[in-house]
Amino acid sequence: MRKSIGIVALATAAALVFTGCTAGGGGDDDESTLYVLMPDTEMGWDPATNVNFPSTYLGLVQRRLTTWAFTADGVEVVPDLATDTGTPNEDGSVWTYTLKDDIFFEDGTPITSADIKYGVERTYDDELAGGLHYHNALLVGGSEYTGPYDGGDLASIETPDDQTIVFNLTQPFGDWPWLAAMNPFVPVPAGEGEDVAAYDQKSVASGPYMIESNEAGNETVLVRNEYWEPSSDDARTAEYDKIVFRQSQNPSTVAQTLISDVGDAQHSINSSGLSAAELALVSADPAASERLITSDGGLQFYVALNNDSEELDDILVRQAVQYAVDREAIVLALGGEEAAVATSTVIPNGINGHEESDLYPRDVEKAKELLAEAGYADGVTLDLWVANEDTAAAEALQQALAEANITVNINPLDLGVMYGDAMGGNPNYDMFLSYWIGDYPSPGAYIELIFQSKYIDGGYNLARMVDPEIDAAIAAAIAEPDIDAAVEKWTAIDQSIMETGSFLPLYLTRNAFLPGSGIAAFDVPAFPSYPNYLTLSQAE
Repeated sequence: MRKSIGIVALATAAALVFTGCTAGGGGDDDESTLYVLMPDTEMGWDPATNVNFPSTYLGLVQRRLTTWAFTADGVEVVPDLATDTGTPNEDGSVWTYTLKDDIFFEDGTPITSADIKYGVERTYDDELAGGLHYHNALLVGGSEYTGPYDGGDLASIETPDDQTIVFNLTQPFGDWPWLAAMNPFVPVPAGEGEDVAAYDQKSVASGPYMIESNEAGNETVLVRNEYWEPSSDDARTAEYDKIVFRQSQNPSTVAQTLISDVGDAQHSINSSGLSAAELALVSADPAASERLITSDGGLQFYVALNNDSEELDDILVRQAVQYAVDREAIVLALGGEEAAVATSTVIPNGINGHEESDLYPRDVEKAKELLAEAGYADGVTLDLWVANEDTAAAEALQQALAEANITVNINPLDLGVMYGDAMGGNPNYDMFLSYWIGDYPSPGAYIELIFQSKYIDGGYNLARMVDPEIDAAIAAAIAEPDIDAAVEKWTAIDQSIMETGSFLPLYLTRNAFLPGSGIAAFDVPAFPSYPNYLTLSQAE
């Protein structure tokens, strides 16, 4: 959830300065250059605090033990610095990795298991608390460890030799290969990064590019790392000689620049999805429309139905709400199919374990019958909490439920206040309009934190759902070390959750990107709904 809020912030960030991407505006005749136009006013490169996906910008500079590969069936975890995705012991509580040969830092120093260990240990330091920390409590001794600068060595990470690293966990955890693809598993040379601010500006490269310059508010320039060995890296094509991230770009001006497709714009792409107004500009230009690339999914918006609510503690009322919703009307209110796609499952499109299903196809009369059976023949009134920026979806939901005699009182709130009250012991709502995007593409990343009963207070179980059978099923799926077997378990859990009526999936947002004509066409997956920066290439 922290990541989803961060992505929304990126996508809506206001720009301060436009530095331009026009004809003759800094192009290089002797080398291929990709320009990424972004609203952000700075870029951080410390893997301990960076929360970006491995397929976006940090993955150009940094490698990790494993990474992601994109196929027609979705996202797979594949080896990166390691020779495989990890070898578990019998129960999945110990994971062992062997590093590849021919892997080097930007100065030519070979990358060793000690560098991976040190990179993970850094994430425990209080000054580096803002990153992805799924692994912290999972590693034995991690709950008490304070990092390498004052806490010494984390013994549960063993490095018996330069090419072997072993992780000892507090419990079986089948998703460990996905965690090993996260930024904390980027190698950091021992002694580097003690100056946290400096390392965030320029971290040591292990990937095909290194940071030449990083000027906040202006631009970040990546150039080739001459010690990167393509033969050791199946995830990155590294076709460009240079990649320039132009910061502080006004989104509207970026759209107009990309539509013009002149000069540097031919080799440029927007970093954040186009808004509805910007998409309208693209639609008005036939040549630009042909270059437009839209994702099949993105943020998952849903309504949590509070099981502690006086009305919604009855499964019949929850199911009535499910039957009354009109997802297509909600999508239309958001701008149509270019902006969103309806969804009716817990595990969304693009994630392994997703199966098309609609347990509650719209049936207003069925909804009324269920309400009457529950003792609400004259209808029911429910309070909906919603963030100020999401009222369009809330109003469309309100109108649909009204047809089934379900009156919805919309309560728009500041995002921070809304989540703070809901998670801080003041859940004074019947329904809560929320959103989610997993930090990694496992079905468990869409289920564990939202539905386990231990996450009711202080966590994201906003439906306040307590179901011992589902808790047990989630625990079994988490512990399953075989990924395929785990996926089957998660798919069954999806069905069980939907049967409770506590989770009302609504839609997935869609992101649109407009590459210049000099960039080869590419697909944007449903997850993550951003271009794979590691394989962008020039048009022939």
